[in-house]
Amino acid sequence: MKVLVIGSGGRDHTIAWKFSQSPRVKKLYVAHGNAGISQTAECVDARTIEEMVAFAERERIDLTFVGPESPLSAGIVDLFEERGLAIVGPSRAASRLESSKCYAKEIMRDLGIPVADFEIFDDPDMARDYVRSVGYPVVVKADGLAAGKGSLVCDDVSQAEDAIHLLMEKRIFGDSGNMVEIERRLYGRELSFFCFTDGNSVLPMVAAQDYKRARDNDEGKNTGGMGSYSPHPWLTDEMTKSIMNRVVQPLITGFRDKTGIVYKGVLYLGLMLIEEDDDITPYVLEINIRQGDPEAQVILPRLENDLADVSEAIVQGRLSEITPRWNPDYRLCLIAVSGRTKGKKGWYKGYPERYKIGLPIQGLDKIDPECMVFHSGTGFGDEGQFITTGGRVLCIVSRGKNLEEAREKAYSEMEKVQFNGIYYRSDIGKE
Repeated sequence: MKVLVIGSGGRDHTIAWKFSQSPRVKKLYVAHGNAGISQTAECVDARTIEEMVAFAERERIDLTFVGPESPLSAGIVDLFEERGLAIVGPSRAASRLESSKCYAKEIMRDLGIPVADFEIFDDPDMARDYVRSVGYPVVVKADGLAAGKGSLVCDDVSQAEDAIHLLMEKRIFGDSGNMVEIERRLYGRELSFFCFTDGNSVLPMVAAQDYKRARDNDEGKNTGGMGSYSPHPWLTDEMTKSIMNRVVQPLITGFRDKTGIVYKGVLYLGLMLIEEDDDITPYVLEINIRQGDPEAQVILPRLENDLADVSEAIVQGRLSEITPRWNPDYRLCLIAVSGRTKGKKGWYKGYPERYKIGLPIQGLDKIDPECMVFHSGTGFGDEGQFITTGGRVLCIVSRGKNLEEAREKAYSEMEKVQFNGIYYRSDIGKE
């Protein structure tokens, strides 16, 4: 079969790699990919969903798998299905569960799914009045898509007011800040929970621990992710069952019954687990409509099923026929980013702030073949060498019988990689 993967980041490289392991996949394309992905699949310069569907029709693609949220929210699934093309991902209507945090929270509140107390505002002055009145710490969230950075966690009223100003008046995420959702800040254990679903059956994936802050000890600014590992340190079978019964299944079936919209694809829930009355309640912080990045980099390598089989079962509504198999070994993902460098007009602070691109990357040919290298922001220089093109540049994914073994392997291999300003956290997997 011919498979097309949509995306250009580390998650999408991982998805393409997983499809490349399938004996059923005879030709693999990625739109639009990056330099590293081009070593795994043929990259296609299709940037819009119209260009992507035209390519899929022309090449008679048998299956398309969408990595990032933007094309899903733009309606790529609807467009492909109108042309009779098989594609994995939620429709544009279902994608509102991520593209509008306000919509998602109202849906979940109506369905009785545990969420923090919240209010929605389109007026910054009214939003400021609210945070002054509630008397507890809050999280201020841009309603729309913001590349995983639209939730501003606040310790006090002053920080909340600053967050409202940044999102609604300074518009650091553009129109995504037209409305904000302000919710009570919850304290507990945070968990990312993933599953496959065909709109009826739901298959939970193994979980991953990820690291969002830029600096060691979870300090610094929020990022798209600095690393991850799997298995998760404390997610039990009992807790998985509780999350499925109290959140996932009520969301999938309740959303379908309430709106008539069938959600198909990957569901990614950001949860906060809170001890209440001798029980642990899974509160939903956010809904995402795709695999996480960098969680996919440690989850998909543990999946022993053929991703082509799982994907077809989702499209055809027979996911209940799939029994997922997971390798028990640990995987650890260590991400290298574009860090502090000097430019012609001063210093670049480095990701997630301003960073320099076009820097040559050395040492990738020295990485142990037992480790995987997934690229997030790379291109080719004039002499054909890898160069940096983004904030998150690449990651090394290692394997071990325990977390310590996987951690030692990833860090020893990352020492072989060099580019000007390379930075990575020193405490990924240091539990």
